[in-house]
Amino acid sequence: MKPDEFLETLYLGDRGCKAVLLDGWNDEVKIQIDLISRKRSETWDFYSAEDVEDGFLVFEGVDYVSFDPPGYVPNDQIGDRQFLGYDGDRFTLMIELGHCDSTGKYTNVKTTIRAKSVAIERPGEESARIRD
Repeated sequence: MKPDEFLETLYLGDRGCKAVLLDGWNDEVKIQIDLISRKRSETWDFYSAEDVEDGFLVFEGVDYVSFDPPGYVPNDQIGDRQFLGYDGDRFTLMIELGHCDSTGKYTNVKTTIRAKSVAIERPGEESARIRD
């Protein structure tokens, strides 16, 4: 499944970003999300058979990542996603990851990632990534 098609099967509404892991040795960015749901039809409709609790959205073959504004560690809700297109064998995605500080001030962090592929990873199951 192409990355844009795969990403369209994910429901991340009202979900939270728990961690962002940058793995330079393996060219990966992992976003840990409190609950990843799959959307197997036009609407989500509360389908939960394929839910992955505390799972990772894994971007593989990453050669670029940026956070705008810089300096904030994402720790709150996941906002808009925008598939920005393909460039050769890579695609670019912008995903808004929220940051909330101890005073309640909220900031949207536009996270842009350029990668070769994307998958879902269950905690502790690194060798069995979900790709379809």
